[in-house]
Order: sequence, then C-alpha cells, then structure tokens
Amino acid sequence: MSATQMIQPLKIFQKLLGKNVVIRLKNNKAIRGVLTAYDSCMNVVLDDAEEIDPKTSQTIVKYGRVYIRGNQILFISTTDVVLG
Repeated sequence: MSATQMIQPLKIFQKLLGKNVVIRLKNNKAIRGVLTAYDSCMNVVLDDAEEIDPKTSQTIVKYGRVYIRGNQILFISTTDVVLG
C-alpha cells in the first residue's frame, strides 16, 4: 500500500463513532464501550464503558461514561476482534 493510499486514523475513528469498541491501555487494562467522541490527539470518550478481562472478555467493573487520554492507548479495535 503506498503512502497516498493509507487510511488516516481519524477517518477510521469517524466510521467507529456510535459503535462498540475495545481499547487496550498501556497498563494492560481493556475497556469496552461505545465510542461517542474523539479529538486530533486521539483522546476518546466512551459511553457504557466497562473494564473487561482481556482473555475472557468478562466484565470486571462498569464505569458508564469515561474519558481516555490518547497517550494511554495502545490500540483500539472493534468488539468483533478477539482480544486474547
């Protein structure tokens, strides 16, 4: 894929708005929720957020609405991707 064909990350975020995502953090925690907002620094807001076990996807703690700083994010995936 050439540089001119690469997809910009913020365009991907636009497509994920309103959808369930899983965010893996630098501290190895995984947060699942509905992506409701983001900015150019990849800070994100999730609604109905919950911390999950990355291996089993079982809920550990329910948070509700959360703000996650972009510099703490390792990766973001859709919930149909297996985390293990």
